[in-house]
Amino acid sequence: MPDDQGQRRLSSLLRPSMLLGPLTSHHWSNEGVALFYQAATPAAKHLAFIEAQQQIHSDVCFPYPPLEMHAEEFVCPPSFWECDDERATQLNIDEAHFREQCVAVLRERLKPGALIHDPACSTGELIAHLAQALPRCRCLGSDLSASMIRYASQRHVGSTVRFRQADAARENPACDALILRFLNAEVVTRRDAETLLRTLLGSLKPSGLALVFGHTPVLPAVPWIAQALGITLESCVAARPGQLELFQFYLLSRPSA
Repeated sequence: MPDDQGQRRLSSLLRPSMLLGPLTSHHWSNEGVALFYQAATPAAKHLAFIEAQQQIHSDVCFPYPPLEMHAEEFVCPPSFWECDDERATQLNIDEAHFREQCVAVLRERLKPGALIHDPACSTGELIAHLAQALPRCRCLGSDLSASMIRYASQRHVGSTVRFRQADAARENPACDALILRFLNAEVVTRRDAETLLRTLLGSLKPSGLALVFGHTPVLPAVPWIAQALGITLESCVAARPGQLELFQFYLLSRPSA
């Protein structure tokens, strides 16, 4: 996806041109994984996206996370999360479609006074956007990174969001909506992501919602974990209005008591 300077960069938005074709087989060797496919025509790629948008349980699977030299999952070092204006700007641009999708879902489902918790709020842009768009809801932004919380608190000083430094694995208040956008490749390992998802879903109130997405691929097997916990999986992907595209966006709901 081109940036403002015309350079190509990675994006969570998937488009028909990115498809290669139906997978026919795959092999593993010391050199890695080799995938074999039957090349698809542009028309077939276009149709595949139309059908995926129309089917409620269409999903996007990323089976292979980035690896380090010794075949261990790559996770960004703590220094990566030291926030400055340049990093915050890039992160905020890349999540614009996520912000709008969150608003569209939560505006229809939450009651006044509902608590929205973003346990890895990063720059605070997303939770502050929700607070502005949904003024009758309460918003809590947490993050393990002290640098991120300092930045978010200063950046959104006039917002109604309450920011705090907290570990998502330990401190999770009961809430009506969870914004989970850190259970992703390069942020945590797959095992940690699955453990965190189980833990965090436990903080949902009856009829509560969880939105799972991120800049990089979502790691947990969300449909399987949801089924194991008795959580309803409503959808797995989304798209911006009028756009032939897909991005991972899991919508989960806890049954009412």
